[in-house]
Formats: sequence, C-alpha cells, structure tokens
Amino acid sequence: MPNDSQSATASNHTEPDSGQPDFSVEMTQARQRLHAVSSLALQQFEQALSAYQSSNSRLAQQVLSQLQRAHDFEVAMDDHCLDMLNHTASDRELRLVLALLKAISDIEQICNQNVQIAQQVLLNTATPPSVKQLAAIDTLATPVGTMLTLALAALQQSSTAKAEQALDMAATVNQCYGAILRHNLADNGQQPDQLDAVLGVNWVARALERIAEHSVNLARQAIFMARVSRGQSARVELQPRRPR
Repeated sequence: MPNDSQSATASNHTEPDSGQPDFSVEMTQARQRLHAVSSLALQQFEQALSAYQSSNSRLAQQVLSQLQRAHDFEVAMDDHCLDMLNHTASDRELRLVLALLKAISDIEQICNQNVQIAQQVLLNTATPPSVKQLAAIDTLATPVGTMLTLALAALQQSSTAKAEQALDMAATVNQCYGAILRHNLADNGQQPDQLDAVLGVNWVARALERIAEHSVNLARQAIFMARVSRGQSARVELQPRRPR
C-alpha cells in the first residue's frame, strides 16, 4: 500500500495534465472554423450577385436564409476564442486570438452586405436593373470578388503575398465605385419608373464597396497573423480608420 509520500509524488506527476487543450490544437480548430465561415461568405457573395444579375428572387431568399448561419459561426468562434484567452501563455498567442476575433467580425459584416445585395432583388421586382446598369455593377463586382477571395485565402494559408495582392486591388475598386456614383449622379434625367432601379444600383455598389473595405481589413489581419506566427511582432493597424 503506497505511503503518503508516494501518493503525493503520484499526484504531482499527474498535475501537469490540467485538462486544458494545447494552444496549437485550439488554433488549428479555430482556423478550421474560420475556413468554414469564409467558404460560406464567399458562396453567399457569389449567390447574391447571381441573384441580382438574374433577378432571381428564390436565390435571393436563399442568401437571406444563410445570415443566421453566419451569425452562429461568429458566436461559436467568439466562444472558442474567449476560451483560448483564458489560458494564453504569451503575447504572441494573445495577438493571434485577438486577430481571429477581428477577422470573424469582418467576415460576418461581409455576410451582412451580401444580404443587402440580395434584398435589392426583392425590392426591385417591378423595376429590375437595365443591361447597362448590370454591366456597371459587374465592373465593380469583379475586382471586389477577386479581392475577397484573395483576402480569405491569405487568412487561411497565412499568405502575405495573397494579402498584398488583395490590398493592391483597393485602388481599382475605389475607381469603379466612384465611376458608378458619378454616372448615376450625372444621369439625373431618368424616368420616374427607373429611379428605383438607379437607387438599387447605388445600394448594391455601396454594399460591394463595403465588402472591399472589410476585405482590406482581412488582408491586413492575415499579414499581422503571419508576422506574429513567425515571431515578427511588428505593430500593424488591424482596422484602419475610414478616411474622412
């Protein structure tokens, strides 16, 4: 029968196993969750644009129905990250967790903007956009979609190269967005029955511009996380202020 000293030794031997998961394991799980919600956001983006371009109300409703799923992803990720914060052991781990929280917030906002695009399909059933208006939106949606794809891939793959490619596209997006607004402002001789379509185009363009802005945030977060993971803890502004 073991004496008290032996029992204490055995107890001390098992003490390091505190039941807390390893940080690297938790980070792997967090990245898996991030990949899942990223895939949802990208799919929703493509469906929202397809619904708008084809005036497909059924597809638009499908986009709206996915918003709750995106919200559930964010809540699950928040809970997971808060659990990680309870036992982060270093500044590096803390910075990675905070960057993940910011990333999931941006992704949910992208999903919200996808819904804004889909809602225009349901609002403008009587006055769908013209071929010319659809072409204008497509000139903006194409670089925004590429930018979003690159930013999400940069996060998932810790790729600074893809993040920088996404950031390089911001100027193109701004030019396309500005061109749409200027054209609609100058073309003020629209027939009354076309005003709803014009307003819808403006709303869709605005949603696309906001998706691009959140993609910029995601790209910056990807660069930040990649540097922190390599031990380069240079300060990076994760969510820059909007220009005034």
